[in-house]
Amino acid sequence: MSADRQQQTSPRARTTGRSDQPRRRWRSLAACVALAASAAATTAQAGEFEIGSGIYDITGPVAEIGMFGYAAQQEVDGLHQRMRSHAYIIKDPASARRVVFVSADLGAMFQSVKLEVVKELQKKYGNLYTHANVMLTATHTHVGVGMLSHYPLYILASADKSGFGYDDQSYWAVVNGIVKSIERAHNNLGPGSIDLVEGDLLGASRNRSLDAYRNNPDHANYAYDTNKKMTLLKLRKDNGREIGLINWFSVHPTSFSLNFTKVSADNKGYAQMRFEKLKGTDHAAGETFVAAFANSDEGDSVPTDGNAYSAPGYEGSANEYANAEAAGKRQFDRALQLYGNTGKRLNGTLDYRHQWVNHANFTVTPEFTGDGYRTLCAASRGFSFAAGGENGPSNIPGIYEGMTKDNFDFDYAVSQFNQSPLAGSILFLFGAINLFVDDSCQWPKPNLLPTGALDWVPEVLPFQIFTIGQLAIVAVPYETTTMAGRRVRDRVQSVLASRGITHVVIAGLANTYSGYLTTNAEFQKQHYEGASTEFGPYALAATEQILNGLSRALVDGKSVADTGTPPYKTNELRLQRPDVVFDDKYLWESFGQVLTDAKASYSRGGEVTVSFRGGHPKNNLRTQDTFLKVERLVDGQWTSVANDWDWDTTYRWRREGIAFSVVDVTWRIPADATPGKYRIRQFGDWKSGWDMKVRPYSGSSRTFTVN
Repeated sequence: MSADRQQQTSPRARTTGRSDQPRRRWRSLAACVALAASAAATTAQAGEFEIGSGIYDITGPVAEIGMFGYAAQQEVDGLHQRMRSHAYIIKDPASARRVVFVSADLGAMFQSVKLEVVKELQKKYGNLYTHANVMLTATHTHVGVGMLSHYPLYILASADKSGFGYDDQSYWAVVNGIVKSIERAHNNLGPGSIDLVEGDLLGASRNRSLDAYRNNPDHANYAYDTNKKMTLLKLRKDNGREIGLINWFSVHPTSFSLNFTKVSADNKGYAQMRFEKLKGTDHAAGETFVAAFANSDEGDSVPTDGNAYSAPGYEGSANEYANAEAAGKRQFDRALQLYGNTGKRLNGTLDYRHQWVNHANFTVTPEFTGDGYRTLCAASRGFSFAAGGENGPSNIPGIYEGMTKDNFDFDYAVSQFNQSPLAGSILFLFGAINLFVDDSCQWPKPNLLPTGALDWVPEVLPFQIFTIGQLAIVAVPYETTTMAGRRVRDRVQSVLASRGITHVVIAGLANTYSGYLTTNAEFQKQHYEGASTEFGPYALAATEQILNGLSRALVDGKSVADTGTPPYKTNELRLQRPDVVFDDKYLWESFGQVLTDAKASYSRGGEVTVSFRGGHPKNNLRTQDTFLKVERLVDGQWTSVANDWDWDTTYRWRREGIAFSVVDVTWRIPADATPGKYRIRQFGDWKSGWDMKVRPYSGSSRTFTVN
């Protein structure tokens, strides 16, 4: 307990007369002794932290917008779960240093978002929060809203069926929501403790690129071919209030396939939802329990349950929801077990280092390459990038994983690629450009997209390390494969051990997105991951060198100089899909009117769908609100039992004609639902073609019975 808190809880001295002076002297002496003891305790317990958590909606538009993850021109047509930003601030009272960790339900954390979030934070707090102590990460859901990046490759990968790949409304919903979540965590700071618990989760993940993984000469030294370690932080305030958990487990949130078009946080979203329901999370509250199921070195790790559209041997059920629920339940169940265990109390100092590193002509030294000085390559994507992974294959004829310079028919592959939707998007967005540029530095990768020469991807990338007591959190801007993750953790651990670090976790997809990170041996096989490793075969060696420097700086107490400055592109003009012009309906209809009503009764485990005449959801994102409610009649009052962020509900938008909208609300009735009378309500906003004003509407189904 700190000195100021002990003083606050000590009895207040009474007002006394002259006859009490001896007693007052003894009390003064005792107070001095207590203060001295308290100060000594504060010094001895420098690892006690102040902690705060916050959560906020970052969903964005849920219709006529692209997703990021599969690069398959998925066009959003509804909502399964709202996307959230889960923020945590940890402060060391002894040094006054603080760090911010955010896990956001996104496909990737783009540099555009990180730059703007820090800019907004500094408007509010000055230099309290900077790039150095703010770490933004993404869960990597492949069915979250995209169109957030300011770099062409990721604009291309986010393109919807219309061909557009960027949207201001989506971008600012994410930026503002992340800032709001951090503000909440900032306002909630208070004395507390952090416990670290770790344990393996078996049976939840498998390696999708075993041929590349087994090309590592030391692969047989490890019991598992994916990282099975689950790392969990429990955050509790000194007043006993549990304020959250941060969970890292390495697996792709690709339980929903590339044919799924409803916004969702996927399997990690299921785990988050279950934990937050268990802890009574109120998303509208300024302070509440926040559960983050973040990602780590998931590059080649996929759920064992598969998905509904996978390569042979990786298939899942045809039921998209069942696949995501199964994969999410495995993570939730293990996290709940670990949360109930006694953890290692983190104590000691808090510190951080960050560096922007220019990768153009970056020199990697022999200590890290093992074979002399090497220069990183200009960024590019190989042909096998267009093949997709086993959990999201493109099935372009003539394009497959493992395409190297000496094993495929170049002319045939180019002709097949030019007929693909990906090539069509390139032509739509950028016109005819010079692709297929050869680069011997990238050997054996045959270049499909010369992303560096075209300025399609960031060259200046951020690297970051937080140390919180005995834990180091290492932020990398990549999807790191299992073996590359081991190399990174071992490198950081070897340097920081002298500082008392006993646990190292990788925070993947952090601060910027720059494709994959493989070992040199994996790069040689040119599977999807190697073909997506932008800077060539020595990218991992460069990463180890950079992180080694950050680790040494932490040990030596030295600062680190940036070697580049990321360009600020927010104000540049970009092509965007046209906005909503107006919403229409038949003269005899009203917005919110029921078009297809519920039946009179349903059984538990059944499914009810109600259709409404609606407006376009882009008219109002209903941030921190809902597009729907399932309500039960309790003692004559309608009580909400589910909203648009609940796992068992789905909001679907569909266009009818030119300006008509139909909204379908589906409730998959839980097997344990309370029998009784229910109704489904839908909320939205419509835009008038006469005065261009946007007005709210609502509609309600008939009352139906659940038996």
